[in-house]
Amino acid sequence: MTKDERLTSYKYSVLQHAYKNKNITSTCRFFNLSRTTFYEWQMRFEKFGYLGLKDKQRSKPRMPNQVKPEYETIIYNYIRDYPTHGPRRISNELKAQGVTISETGVYNVLKRKGLNHRLSRLFYAQEHSDNPVITESYLREKEKKKETHIKAFYPGYLFCQDTFYVGTIKGLGRIYQQTGIDAYSNFGFAKVYTNKKDDSAIDFVETKALPVYEMFNIRLDRILTDNGKEYTTHWVNGKHDYEIFLAKCGIIHTKIKPRCPKSNGMVERFNRTLLEEFYQIVMLKNVYTSLDELQNDLDSFIYYYNFKRTNQGYRLKGKIPYQKFTDGKRKLALPEPD
Repeated sequence: MTKDERLTSYKYSVLQHAYKNKNITSTCRFFNLSRTTFYEWQMRFEKFGYLGLKDKQRSKPRMPNQVKPEYETIIYNYIRDYPTHGPRRISNELKAQGVTISETGVYNVLKRKGLNHRLSRLFYAQEHSDNPVITESYLREKEKKKETHIKAFYPGYLFCQDTFYVGTIKGLGRIYQQTGIDAYSNFGFAKVYTNKKDDSAIDFVETKALPVYEMFNIRLDRILTDNGKEYTTHWVNGKHDYEIFLAKCGIIHTKIKPRCPKSNGMVERFNRTLLEEFYQIVMLKNVYTSLDELQNDLDSFIYYYNFKRTNQGYRLKGKIPYQKFTDGKRKLALPEPD
């Protein structure tokens, strides 16, 4: 229960106390409340019901000398092109273009948007650019920021991989699935196995993921996994076949923090989609006698998911993963100039 909900419940209990005892004076004395406040709550309850007891949300006052909204838009458009310019420079440049905004006015607009620091304006310009070039310093600073979602800046920037236990199928035994998803485009991959060993994890990357990236001439830079034994060793300075394979392919291996599965939540959500939209349906209709039969149906669904199904997530906003995967906007992480 939130603070506002507790306060609303308290007001309602005061009114109930007065109604049951039929004595407003004793109720106000008991709750150490003024009669004026009590009658105000009673009037709001009689007029609007329980919702009337909630505190009104006061709108943020608009100062009479605040910059007009159309001028704010001009400032935002300007810093997209010139993010390194400060308030004084912006004010002078806009004045030369016939738009008069004081230095203080520009600063207040930037501060309200959280753009009063140069680095913040660089990030803002980066994220609103049509086809930006990402520098290494930008990537480093972006990694320092605490984000609620996995960040990826281009196709192949990050590939999330996970082992998913499908279940036990009569005649086939335990079935595991190696699942992968491109963090930038939500382009998905999946392959079923009868074990969850490192050779299955390697085979998945080698036969499912890499051929697709190579087909579209996209380099796979980094793979994110959990700390399962199929992905890494728990021995200090120990070697693991999966990590050796990734190193040979020039792929960086990143592992999530122990006991933090939400860190790889994107692929977990993809597993849920496969479970609800594929497995729970096909298992009711079909009886599988071989792993290849199941894989063929899974491949058909993966094709539908990547090339026909719209994705409603915040990244794609109704687009098809294929459209995002091949949008032609792969950005290069250029080294900083000497």
